[in-house]
Amino acid sequence: MNNQSMVTEREVRKTIVERAITNGTIRYIFAREKKIDAFVKRHYTFRGALKIHSHALGWDLIRVPINIIWSVFNIVLALVAFIAKVIRLRRLHEFIKQIPPGLETDMDKEISWLLVTELLELPHKDGSRRSDKDALMEEVMKDPDLRRLLDEELECLVHLKDNPGFREELDRKLAEYGAIRTGAEDLASNAVLLVSSKFALGQASFGALSAGNAVSASVAKTIAISNFWLGPTAGSYFYAVAPVAVSMRLLIAVTGIIAIILAFVSTFIGIVTDPIQAKLGLHQRRLRKLVKAVEQDLLGKSAGQFQLREKYVGRVFDVVDFLAFMGRSV
Repeated sequence: MNNQSMVTEREVRKTIVERAITNGTIRYIFAREKKIDAFVKRHYTFRGALKIHSHALGWDLIRVPINIIWSVFNIVLALVAFIAKVIRLRRLHEFIKQIPPGLETDMDKEISWLLVTELLELPHKDGSRRSDKDALMEEVMKDPDLRRLLDEELECLVHLKDNPGFREELDRKLAEYGAIRTGAEDLASNAVLLVSSKFALGQASFGALSAGNAVSASVAKTIAISNFWLGPTAGSYFYAVAPVAVSMRLLIAVTGIIAIILAFVSTFIGIVTDPIQAKLGLHQRRLRKLVKAVEQDLLGKSAGQFQLREKYVGRVFDVVDFLAFMGRSV
């Protein structure tokens, strides 16, 4: 097989994978939208809100006051960043953008966990917790053209089923191929899963494929849902109570007291406000906006906030490409 035909076949495989991602996305997003009302009912009514806010009992009582104080500095930093962008001080602008907006709280982590694993149903890891559910990949693998392509590539390897040295050869080729690919661990697990299920069952276990940990990092990092109901206006409350001309000792004392009060209020006010917002449809609206952002990203219609499309295309195409590579070389 000459290089030209190999390039053409590769382009055809890439087109099939791209189309499968697009069609799978449409089905996946439709299913996410149907889950929103049930998700809000489960987590944003009084009982659900109480359970979520129970995660704030602990170190969050220290983290939240720090975040409130830090929010004052964030206002100043945002202004400096804006000025730096206007006068084209790019290094300063990029440096300020890298400064974290605050400490991540246990309640933030819990909300992110619920959003990623229950609403979006994507792979996610948070400390000792891990969810491998990948509803998007399940929809992608329902594509008949992609399944046919994978089956054709796997058929080329079936004659090696009883070869005792095949698994060693497979591992060697995975190492060889993975050396020039990112995400070699996920590639290996997906490829072995397909080959093993084809040999053992006579058909590939398409439904068990996963995009792996790459998705977890991008989605969990990007989702930013703040439960601090006062937001940046905490600074104005601070200056309303503590005049600029007061002594440093009084300033520190007032700052500490206000931070503690606001910490308790802002941390637990959601127990009351979440059910109200759910009743008014505000939570549903925010979640639909999130799902819409994921859809735009997956369909390549946005600047790539989550960069999910690239990750899924990369994962699926790597598996297809590797199986073709194996078929030619063993």
